Formats: sequence, structure tokens, C-alpha cells
Amino acid sequence: MMEEENFLEKISSLRDMAILQGGYLTEEQVGEEFPALTREQKEALLRYFREQNIGIGEKLPDEEILSEEDGKMIRLYMEELEELAEADEALKRSLVMAALNGDLNAKEELTRSYLRSVVDMAKLYSGQGVEAADLIGEGNVALTAAMNMLGSIEDPSECDEMVARSVMNAMEELIRSENAETEKQERTMALVLKVLGKVKSLSDELRRKLTLEEALEETGMSEDELRRAVSLSKDLLEYVAL
Repeated sequence: MMEEENFLEKISSLRDMAILQGGYLTEEQVGEEFPALTREQKEALLRYFREQNIGIGEKLPDEEILSEEDGKMIRLYMEELEELAEADEALKRSLVMAALNGDLNAKEELTRSYLRSVVDMAKLYSGQGVEAADLIGEGNVALTAAMNMLGSIEDPSECDEMVARSVMNAMEELIRSENAETEKQERTMALVLKVLGKVKSLSDELRRKLTLEEALEETGMSEDELRRAVSLSKDLLEYVAL
């Protein structure tokens, strides 16, 4: 159980990192969290992240992660945001400092500077039972709330992460209120990684597929649990004869 929880914690940490980076991970970042993965485990993990709208090395294109309806809605919304000037890091830092000193105009401009980022984060949560419009709406509410929490940061450079985490938490809570898909998918991937590593190791040692009984003994799982893991990742069928 501890091994599975450790996998789960690391998968969740990498997913958060990807969202904070704008929708992608590098293979090096995955390797730092999971230095001892087999080739099969790594391929399964990278495939899982792609299924979660997270690119490896670069962001995935919108057409790969958005439904036609969500894509159309986001394009129309982004057209509305085109008139807003983008704030570079220097300007954003000065806006944060001014907002902290009570400048309401700076606070409003700072809020507007994050609207595109809310859209980018909404894309990464698409396909999980909540429409993009609702994700963006909830994200914008969280963004406004985050602007009222600026006093909690110690340095202007911390504003980006504070805002991103506030928006992430709001979107995830909205998804959880609709369904439990996000947590379920992370636990599923943790289970697959755990089982895949153990059965492959013994299968390689024996130079054949494992019997059901051998796989159960090696993993310490019940037959129902093992069959569930196999149903979630066909890679396991390379090493277990069912």
C-alpha cells in the first residue's frame, strides 16, 4: 500500500508541475521523480500524462485535447481577450508591488494579465466531465479571490504560483463536485506502475509469462485487483498469462 501511495504522490506532484509550466513535462523531470522505472513503466506513465492533456517536451496542440465545442468556445473567448495587452515579468512585478500598496487600478490590470493563463489551465482539465466555459468561469472567480490574497506572498515573484495554485484548486474542486475522475485516474496509474514493475521483473527472471498464481503471490494482490490492473493496462498481458 505504501508503494502505491508513493507512486500516487509523485504522479500528482508531476501533474501539478506540468500545469504550473503551462501544460508539459520534460522526460528529465519524470526521471527525477521516478529514477528506477523500467522502459515499460516509463512508456505507460508518459502515455498516461498525454491522456491527461500533458505534453512531453512541449505542450499538446489544442486540437488534440479539446472537443469541437470547447475549442470553439475558447477561440471566441480568446478573441475577446486579444485587446488586452500582455504583461511581461517586469510589468507584472511592478503591478504586484503597486497592488500591495493599495493601487486598485494596478490590481485590476494585474487580474486581467492572468486571464489568458486561466484559459490555458482550463484546457488541461478538459475532458473530465466539466465544460471549458464552466472551468474558465470557476477559474476567473478563483483569480479574483487570489488578488485579495496578495498580502500572503512574501515576494512579487511568488504571485504567479499563488494564482496558479488557487485556480488549479478551484478547477479541481469543480471537477470533484461533478465526478471523482481525477483522483481515480491517478490511483489507477499508481496501481498499474506498481504491478507492472513487479510482474515484469519476475517474468524476465523466469523468461516466460507468469501464471495467475505466480502473479498474485508476487504482487500480494487479490485476483480481482490484479484483473482490474490488467484491464487498465494491456501492457501487463505481456508478462501475465490470464
